[in-house]
Amino acid sequence: MEFEHLRHEIIEMNTIADEMYSQLDVKRGLRNADGSGVLAGLSRISSVVGVLQQNGARVPTDGVLKYRGRAIHDLVKDTNGLSRFEYIIFLLLTGRVPSKDEMHQLQQFLSHHRSLTREFTDHLIRALPSKNIMNKLQTVVSALYTQDGRPETIDPYENFLKSLMILSKLPVIVAYSYLLAYETNPELVVPEPTMNTSEALLYMLRQGKKPTSFESDILDLALLLHAEHGGGNNSSFTTYVVTSSASDIYGTITAALGSLKGPLHGAANKKVMDMMSDIKSHVSNWADRSEVRAYLERIVRKEAYDNSGKIYGLGHAVYTKSDPRAVILKEKAKELAEQVGRSDEFDLYCLIEEEGPQVFQSVKGSDKLIAPNVDFFSGFVYDCLNIPVDIYTPLFAMARTAGWCAHRIEEILSGRRVIRPAYKFVEFESR
Repeated sequence: MEFEHLRHEIIEMNTIADEMYSQLDVKRGLRNADGSGVLAGLSRISSVVGVLQQNGARVPTDGVLKYRGRAIHDLVKDTNGLSRFEYIIFLLLTGRVPSKDEMHQLQQFLSHHRSLTREFTDHLIRALPSKNIMNKLQTVVSALYTQDGRPETIDPYENFLKSLMILSKLPVIVAYSYLLAYETNPELVVPEPTMNTSEALLYMLRQGKKPTSFESDILDLALLLHAEHGGGNNSSFTTYVVTSSASDIYGTITAALGSLKGPLHGAANKKVMDMMSDIKSHVSNWADRSEVRAYLERIVRKEAYDNSGKIYGLGHAVYTKSDPRAVILKEKAKELAEQVGRSDEFDLYCLIEEEGPQVFQSVKGSDKLIAPNVDFFSGFVYDCLNIPVDIYTPLFAMARTAGWCAHRIEEILSGRRVIRPAYKFVEFESR
């Protein structure tokens, strides 16, 4: 292979010893020593709380997530019968809840802009199919630039409208990209004008078969739970960074998509599903606590599954006692599992939720609190809805774009400085 002789040299010349980071007090990953994020900005969009500060100490607490000051537990219930995700789009982008008239206007706007031209579909999606739908999303969102008469503007109001336009088209891009990559001669249907985002996506994926109200309601809930999660997560911070350079909205969202695509961020629910398939194939009795625990111990000891030592879906960078999104989704996952006859599988998830933290404690000697995160249950919910696994991360992207766009408008108005952290040059020392 060409340049094979450089393999070792490339690794050696680009590896910096761990001790140098501690010696120079470098906040690797923009993280403090306790794992919390370095304070790099201010935001009015959402708050994520997993610990409390008491007498200078970090005290674990049940997780709290608020959008514009409103707890998601309340938002799940209090949308006045309106589509949850559309309601959240308005709340995140404007800072307040919509009136019924404003919701009607919003739904009309999204419906009107949801379609793609035949030429755009043929040239950007049909002619260039990709099995990786996140990669396809990046390509097509970037190309939307060419359809915009004023793509470079950083006017906040115009960016608000462009945000809605992008959000309207994402379900179509996701559905068409998947169908054209994985199906033979699929029917690319156009959603009915009255359909909300969750209904439209399921309708297109199923090539004209309407989902039940229960199905679309659960997906609507999942979109709400994934819509926003603070400014410090990798993709939202990417949004701030790119926006701070005065780049356009299409380049910004494309960059955020690239971040979310990574398996350590948005693709985590796919890893959960893959791990669960492995567990189900190696555990003969899913209800046998001792058998499940024994296999989890093998996973944590790096003797099974992918040998990473991780139980995917357990633990979070911020939350300690609980992830509020997981708590809400678990309740709906139980209801959905009962409807589709998969309660035994749901019970297995619950058993892993109970045993996983104890396994970590016994095998690794760690007393760190580990609770299920939203990824632990989301993949199961999508699978029960017969949504293909290749759509899982794009679904996350569809939802999180609402938060990204809100952060972008905030950065336009309040950032006013190119984000530029420092990296210190260190001399290479031959070993």
